[in-house]
Amino acid sequence: MTNIDDLELEAAGYEAAMPRRFSKWSLGALSFTLTCTWLGTGSAIGIGLTEASSGGTIWALPIAGVMTTIVSIGMAELASAYPVAGAQYYWSFMVAREDYRPFASFVNGWMSVIGWWLSSGSVANFVASMVLDITVAWYPDYDPKQWHAYLIYVCLIWLAAAINILMANWIPLYNKLMFVLAVLTLTSTTIVLFVVTKDHASGSAIFTDTTNRTGWSSDGFAFMLAVANSVFAYLGSDCGAHMCEEIPNPSKNVPKVMIYPLLAGFVTTLPFAAALLYATPDIDAVLHTVTGLPLFDIYYNGTGSRVAASILMAFFAFLFFSNLVANATTASRTIWAVSRDGALPYSGYWQRVHPGMQVPIHALLLSAVFVSLYGLIFLGSSTAFSAMVNAAVVFLQTSCVLPQAVLLWRGRYRVLPARYFDLGQYGSTINAISVLWVVFLDIIYCFPTEIPVTPENMSYVSVVCTGLVCFVIVLWHTTKKGIFKGPRVDFGMLNARREEAIEGILVDNDGVKEKDIGAYKGEVKLERD
Repeated sequence: MTNIDDLELEAAGYEAAMPRRFSKWSLGALSFTLTCTWLGTGSAIGIGLTEASSGGTIWALPIAGVMTTIVSIGMAELASAYPVAGAQYYWSFMVAREDYRPFASFVNGWMSVIGWWLSSGSVANFVASMVLDITVAWYPDYDPKQWHAYLIYVCLIWLAAAINILMANWIPLYNKLMFVLAVLTLTSTTIVLFVVTKDHASGSAIFTDTTNRTGWSSDGFAFMLAVANSVFAYLGSDCGAHMCEEIPNPSKNVPKVMIYPLLAGFVTTLPFAAALLYATPDIDAVLHTVTGLPLFDIYYNGTGSRVAASILMAFFAFLFFSNLVANATTASRTIWAVSRDGALPYSGYWQRVHPGMQVPIHALLLSAVFVSLYGLIFLGSSTAFSAMVNAAVVFLQTSCVLPQAVLLWRGRYRVLPARYFDLGQYGSTINAISVLWVVFLDIIYCFPTEIPVTPENMSYVSVVCTGLVCFVIVLWHTTKKGIFKGPRVDFGMLNARREEAIEGILVDNDGVKEKDIGAYKGEVKLERD
């Protein structure tokens, strides 16, 4: 029997180099661990409370969740049409006009790589701050320095890389266990805060208090800032697309592991956020914490016990570290995927897969080095590092909608082939909403979150993003223009494989079950233009 997954990958321009070690369950668990909305909500709740208090924080979450899900549904369709680990990089090549394909894939590939690097740094930063938070709670005389946070940050980055390298074959099981632990921790924390908290906020305060502490005169604008802040909680939904070469039947399974974890996060984060706000009767008090993360203060106020608060915080930090491990996994696959076509300098080195461990070790090490170096900003300006965190959202979300924007421009049914997950008549609407939403985010992130503006609270997102995009453009014109050709797609073979799938000749990765061929009816031929 012939493996349709590997043959379609060959037609897409690549040889199968990674074992399909993930199942829907294990890859869905990894995606949930990476997105893990309740962790993002807890880590960034202080910003939301500043911008729109309790009411703004809790109502911003469903808005951000619905909009991020819409963006991810558009991505899931592309992942079903083009199940290649390069994801945004590969999609940009396939949907763009022939003369723009190399440039489009090069730029979007770099945006995705940079976005995952910045995301890894932001998660490591939060975990390091949580460690210091627990330390300060037990040793009040301890004065945490920025270089202390940096040392913890570096240790976390390299520990995550080591786990991905030395425990490669255990990563699917590891993520299943983390999923179970996350559900248990989330449930127990929510129940404890609702049941044990004595000095708590009123229901009306939780759902209606929208006090604006930013200094902006417009409460509506402050609420929009809170909505943008909530997007961080849903970041990483493209994880499944970058892992699609490690799961059987990716055209059918990857859309599921992209959407289901988001829906699970949407359902679970609202009770958790309500529990945190319930245990926060005095918002101004928790906002003035030494490390800048009010979560420990909320846990302490809710439980009335330093020991209990430390235990809850330790589980939260450990699960957030698992999020960092998942970030390292996804970032390495992204680097490996785009390096196969020479998009990065010294691509031949980064695309290597260790024959024994069967993971892209060099890509993992490159990510660890870059994220460690850019964390040096800790020692200079915490405000600049905060801009890097927001830039992670800008780069990842923008890279996700650029191919959707091209679909709208060129015509969806002119470009997209037949696919398992087809949005049909709703596709154009979903793509348009996705693009408009991300344009809104890109603009809103450029505004400072506090007024009056000072060098300390100024938003440097526009500077960071402009600088990094200019770097990519300069790199293109100086090293890759006229040389880089993008993926080496065999369009004839790819169409032939799809025709064989329609006829039921090929089978799925198990080598037993016949391919579900009904989804391929009305096939659209892939063409160069």
